[in-house]
Order: sequence, then C-alpha cells, then structure tokens
Amino acid sequence: MDTHTLSPAYTTHTHLEALPTGLADQVADMVRAGKRPNTLRAYRSDLAAFTAWCESHNLAPLPASPTTLAGYLTDQASRLRYSSLKRHLATISKAHQVAGYSHERNPASSELVKAVTAGLRAEYAQTAKQAPGMSPDLLRMVVTAIPTTRPAGYGAGERPDLAGVRDRALLLVGWSAALRRSELSALTWGGVEVVPGGAKLHLFGTKTDKGYEGQHAPLAAEPGNDLCPITALNAWREVCAKWGWSNTPQGDQVSGDDPARPVFRTINKHGHLGTHLSGHAIGAIVTQRSAAAGVEGMTAHSLRRGLIQAAYLAGCDDSAILQTSRHRTTTMLRTYQGDAGLMTRAVSRGLTAQ
Repeated sequence: MDTHTLSPAYTTHTHLEALPTGLADQVADMVRAGKRPNTLRAYRSDLAAFTAWCESHNLAPLPASPTTLAGYLTDQASRLRYSSLKRHLATISKAHQVAGYSHERNPASSELVKAVTAGLRAEYAQTAKQAPGMSPDLLRMVVTAIPTTRPAGYGAGERPDLAGVRDRALLLVGWSAALRRSELSALTWGGVEVVPGGAKLHLFGTKTDKGYEGQHAPLAAEPGNDLCPITALNAWREVCAKWGWSNTPQGDQVSGDDPARPVFRTINKHGHLGTHLSGHAIGAIVTQRSAAAGVEGMTAHSLRRGLIQAAYLAGCDDSAILQTSRHRTTTMLRTYQGDAGLMTRAVSRGLTAQ
C-alpha cells in the first residue's frame, strides 16, 4: 500500500474528490505547508514502518483495527523507546483523522489501545536521553579552537577561513539566542534587526509558533567580550561581502545585506557560498567543532540546552528565560534545566553544619 495515502502530508484526491483537480492540489499543498519538514519526515517514516508491518501480517493499515494497532505497538516495544512508540501512535492516529475516519473508527481512541499504551508506559518507559548542555566554559573552549584565518599562499598574506568565521558566528548566535538548528538554518539577513544593545532575530514557522505569526529572539551584544555574538555575526557578514562568492556561473560577489539570503550558508572548496545550511549540517558542525576542541558528545541541541542551563544557574527568573527560549510552558523549561545545579542547590547543604 502506498504510504502517501496514509500520510497527513498528502491529502489525496480520494478524499478531495468533490473538488476540481487544480484546487485539490492546492489543498494538498496547504496541508504539507502546515507541517514542518522534520515532522513530515517522521510521519513518512512511521507510516512506512506501520504499513510494512501490517502487510507482513496480512492486516489493513487504514483503517486499522484496535487489535492491529495494539499488536503493532506491543511488537515494536522491544525495538523502540517509549517516546518513539508514542510518536508512532500519534502519527497513525493523525493519519486516520486526515483520511476522514471518525473518532469511533480511529483505533488510537479505543480502550484496548489506551490500556496497552498504559501498560507499555509502565513496562518500558525510560528516562529521555538528552543532549548535554554546552556550558559557557565549554563554549569558550570550542569557539576559541576554531581558526578564522588561513594562509593565502605565494606570499599573499593571510585570508579569512570562511568556514571558521561562519562556524564561530553559528555557535555563538545559536547559543546566545537559544536557537534550534532549524531556526539557525532558516535565519535570513532580513531577519536580523539591529536594535540598541544587540539584535532582534525574527523567526517564522518555529516549533512553538503554531500560528506562523513569527517569534522574536534577543541577541545581546557583549562589548569587550571575545565571545560576543554580535561581533561574530558582523565578522561573518563582512567576510561574506568581501571574500564570499555565490555559486552562480557569473561568480558575482555576495552582499551580506541581501535580506532574502540565509545567514548561514554552505561553502564549497573554492570558497563559493551556496544555499542555506541544513539542520543536519548544522548539527554536524557543532559536533565536529566541539570534538576538535576535545569536547565530545555535543549536538546542535547542546547550544540551546546549554544557554538555558547557564541562565538557570546564574539565577535568571523563568520569565526571562522563557522570553529567550520561547518555550510555551515552564514544565518543558524544567526538562531542559535537567540536573543543572542539582548539588549546588541541594537544600540539605549546610543545614547540619555546627
């Protein structure tokens, strides 16, 4: 069975048969546009796995019976973490909703599946594995190790290391504004508004911006600090304008002031700037630059988590942290804080001292 017919990313003509073909295509486009790329990929992967499992057991995936879904979740419990099982369940449920099946015909709503889910939670639930946070000290280690110049050769003197200048700005901006890798990927020069004290970053279609109204993240200047994100971002902008060339056949020089251009772009071996860095590429940059400085285990998420933990340890109140992190609830904020300050803030400390 074609998994596209299951996916919320695709509204098929079967379900839009009353509409003209052109309008049906537009409706399908709007459904796709309403989902983030990572969400669409997860939907497709989850539905492909469920469909393959159903076909191997000669069962119908859509509509699936409560028994089928309960069997699938139980069978997959030995292979997937509980968090992944919950995502599969949500995806399969959404597929039934988009396909037009009523609440009563959605197997995820059945008492059997709810009971099985509760059992799986009790039997297999594990503590979620979180990326380690990059502390200010680790951030300094990583950023300081990134070269920003390289020999030009033939006695021509040094020239900027494009990737080094870019990656230095990427880490400092990502950490200081608690940005997700998707937000770093989508950031354009037009979304960087210079304001007194730093810059206001305009973000659209972020994870918590469900209404696509846009969000703002502060990027504070740190005058005199060698880890100032504004200084690093300006250095990258200047390097783009002076040394970076586009990947067009004409090789025109790039203006960093073009508002439509992504801030963080690919660089080929000839020093030509390409399209925006993908979220995957940004994650690889953070991991590789960190490892080069002797800091292992870092991911793109470590930037966001590290800033939130550092702010918490510094005594910043929740409202200030939420304004930067753009979390919707303090409950989610607590998961980012994790064990930061667990021992230093232990309430028993000093109570038995004589």
